[in-house]
Amino acid sequence: MTQKAAPWQKLGLNLKLGLRACDEANWLPFDDLFGDTTARPRQFLTKTELLHDRHEDVFSALPNSTAASAEVLEIITTHLAAHYPDIPLDVNPSLHPLEGAARLILEDLLILAPRQRSDGKDATQTDWCLVAGALCFPAHWVLQKKMGKPLAAIHEPVPHYTEVLRDHVDRFFTAMKIGTISMRMNWSLQTDDALYAPLRLHQPDTSLGMTCDQIHLRVERQTLRKLPQTGNILFTIRTYLAPVSAWQDSEGAIEDLLFVLGDMSPEMRHYKGATIYETSLRNMLRNE
Repeated sequence: MTQKAAPWQKLGLNLKLGLRACDEANWLPFDDLFGDTTARPRQFLTKTELLHDRHEDVFSALPNSTAASAEVLEIITTHLAAHYPDIPLDVNPSLHPLEGAARLILEDLLILAPRQRSDGKDATQTDWCLVAGALCFPAHWVLQKKMGKPLAAIHEPVPHYTEVLRDHVDRFFTAMKIGTISMRMNWSLQTDDALYAPLRLHQPDTSLGMTCDQIHLRVERQTLRKLPQTGNILFTIRTYLAPVSAWQDSEGAIEDLLFVLGDMSPEMRHYKGATIYETSLRNMLRNE
């Protein structure tokens, strides 16, 4: 599988929201971003297994999230009926409504509710707190550790988030209008093709003997929409994976990836585990 322009060439690594409008028809895309026709059934199987075998790790809902969760289920079933009429809408009524919704689609689902900020810095600001989540494909974070926390605390490990994005993100969430959908893309690297990846490897381990084919690109297609009845915000995450070697024959792609990794701040390099990948990427260039 050879790809054209790589996501890191399109998106770079600027710490920014990068949101753009998304219409209803394209809210929950069916096809794989990289054209892998086998990805959808494989991911559904993985998701079903995780919900069965690791339910406490991948699903959590606070008591105050029930109404918003029911609203999410209604919105998703209505969307699927309108845009994908061939998809069965069989929902087990005994399930929590957010889990019922999550089992219908590949997207992970997170619900955030407003709460007046209480840190003394600006009492007029609103914090948005995670109150429910069906997160089968986490990208280096643990759902249970983030429940009930505001966005700033959720993103606390991310270098420069507080000084660059915190207030901007909180204001955007508060100002969101009902009926609009916003979308952004995010990418990262990992040392395998695991969709369930709650932990991040920070330091290189030469005993791993990592080959170029083990380095995988992880792309998240994230959307935000405000729920009309509760005013909570639904955050969806569709995850795509591909080996970085898919871009080995794309002109300048691997060189550009090495440049992006090298151009990070020291804090971001540590957070992203840049040194884990650089030797293998240089070997990939030498073997072209």
